[in-house]
Amino acid sequence: MPLTLIFAFCLLQFAFCLAPSALCLFPPQARARGASDADRISAVLLDLSSALEESSAARFLDQVDRRRCPDYAALEESVVALLAQFEVGSSVGVSEQTKNGDGYDLKLDWMLELKPASGGGASRRRRDTVNCRIEPSGKRWTVTRLEPAKFFSPL
Repeated sequence: MPLTLIFAFCLLQFAFCLAPSALCLFPPQARARGASDADRISAVLLDLSSALEESSAARFLDQVDRRRCPDYAALEESVVALLAQFEVGSSVGVSEQTKNGDGYDLKLDWMLELKPASGGGASRRRRDTVNCRIEPSGKRWTVTRLEPAKFFSPL
């Protein structure tokens, strides 16, 4: 497991007070039954972060509800461009969470380490507060807001 994922996992453990093995041992589908809201939210955030590290725009965007997420098109464009130009290290922590209806509004402390995919040039770090909403959608939980989308852009 990459170091940034371990860091993200530790932040998520602290933020949600999860059992230590809740995220690592089982894929999200296996955790869905009987899992708490905190488990489901942690799984979504971990999937978002690891998708960036694995350069999988499709997997990242699969966690986002394209019909309910405002600025989905801008987010998609940003993530695809970012992953085409950089190798990404990602860590995310929850700094604030509020239950609102069926879902949760989150303030995330997100850090990206960007290394040019071409191999040339220095790495850059980007850190910002990202506003996120995660809510149930059928049998799974999805992101219905992730702002600002420009946080995930290459520049």
